Amino acid sequence: MHGLWFFRGNLLRDLASLNKMELLPWDGWGLIDREDKDLSADDMALLDRVAALTLGDNSAFVELRALYENDTRLCVPSVIKSYSASSVQTVDLVGLARS
Repeated sequence: MHGLWFFRGNLLRDLASLNKMELLPWDGWGLIDREDKDLSADDMALLDRVAALTLGDNSAFVELRALYENDTRLCVPSVIKSYSASSVQTVDLVGLARS
């Protein structure tokens, strides 16, 4: 596996994990679920900013946390998608119910 979609998914799952939302490698939401061709210049700049902040020391965490909490493209919503080889399921993280 390689490419922007793979990097983007890992970056955003790492960001979520830093914010106490540990998800599975096949879970998706926000920018993870977009096609590469549908990413805007603003989306790409945001991903670059997140990547740069994750390389910083602990003093960068305040800004990283603020980005995560205030941007719906980054923050894990209450319902996400979980992908498998045969299907896509929605997962309600609040109720922990699969549909």
